[in-house]
Amino acid sequence: MSAVSSLVSSKSSEFDVAGLDDKRMPDAPPAFLISAVLWLRRFLIKLADLVVPAEAVLFDHCTGIGRTHIFGALGRLGVADILQDGPLSAVDLAKKTGSNADGLHRVMRAAVYFGVFELGRDGRYANNRLSRALLSGQAARAKEFAEYFSSKSNSESYLAMDYVLNTGRDGFQHVHSKDLWEWFDEHPDERETFAQMMMGVTFGEAPMVAKLYPFNEVKRLCDVGGGRGALISELAIRYPHLQCVLFDREGVIESAKPLLASRKVADRVSTVVGDFFQKVIPGCDAYLLKNVMHDWDDGRCITILKVCRDAMQPGNKILLVEIIVEPNDTANFGALRDAHVLTVCTGGRERSRDDFRRLLNAAGFAASRIYQSPIIAVIEGVAR
Repeated sequence: MSAVSSLVSSKSSEFDVAGLDDKRMPDAPPAFLISAVLWLRRFLIKLADLVVPAEAVLFDHCTGIGRTHIFGALGRLGVADILQDGPLSAVDLAKKTGSNADGLHRVMRAAVYFGVFELGRDGRYANNRLSRALLSGQAARAKEFAEYFSSKSNSESYLAMDYVLNTGRDGFQHVHSKDLWEWFDEHPDERETFAQMMMGVTFGEAPMVAKLYPFNEVKRLCDVGGGRGALISELAIRYPHLQCVLFDREGVIESAKPLLASRKVADRVSTVVGDFFQKVIPGCDAYLLKNVMHDWDDGRCITILKVCRDAMQPGNKILLVEIIVEPNDTANFGALRDAHVLTVCTGGRERSRDDFRRLLNAAGFAASRIYQSPIIAVIEGVAR
């Protein structure tokens, strides 16, 4: 959902990812291992569901809204950060967070039921492997992920699910009388949380993208709508020969500079201000758009692609980094993400291979190679 990369507030220039700096992100496990682990997880969940009553399984699924808001609220309170100094009782946690002790204990106890945090026999809460993901400053930004999904504006969009099903249109605009990006313009704090979350998603996917596509074939690469530079900085570190350009709006470019400096690639990543609906910088032999297409309907996707094509020479390449979701694919996480962009993005959707080929052809590209992992794919188009 990187349309937010065009909306990030320039006041938020802090880059805080503990221990990352100029180091490359750890490589992802091999694709076959990721596939095997995901398959095993789904299999075990389905197996467990087979041995309990169907009503109990459905009840568990229906508590999802509770989980979302429990972890979002505990993230906003900074509970995981506080517990890094050692276990605490609910009373002591309540004093440090300004919360009600009884309410905090009961919510924390529910979080422990879900496997997040631990509750000792002495009645004190402690971090565990899952709760540590909610610590501030983590590259994956799970804390911001929980805060965004539990935000009032996002939650109210899902309350309009009947409208979404009846019309096929997003619930966000129906509820708020403006689309998600207009909402963020008026709510910079939510916009910043969303931007941080998307940066975390990109940090997680960047090593996969770097290994999926043969970037050794590219000389000058432009990351269009690249936000704070999480992906382009990773590619610059891994491929020293690359001449890199980060293209986005002014406020975004300003907020990207601390990240590029921290990762020691500021001298190798040029920053260019612009709007991908209007014009992009010419002179690159490859243009990359990560999680841009799924924010928009076909018409606006084709507009963005045509703007890129206008800046390119025949033979130049466009690289779309997206999740591929085939029409009847239920094993892919993208099916869940597709339901989300349907609900909150006006015209947003995840797409199939044929969908991407159609968009590329309509914008003046020949659909070419597709490199796919269980998590993300790189779809290549060649300018005609």
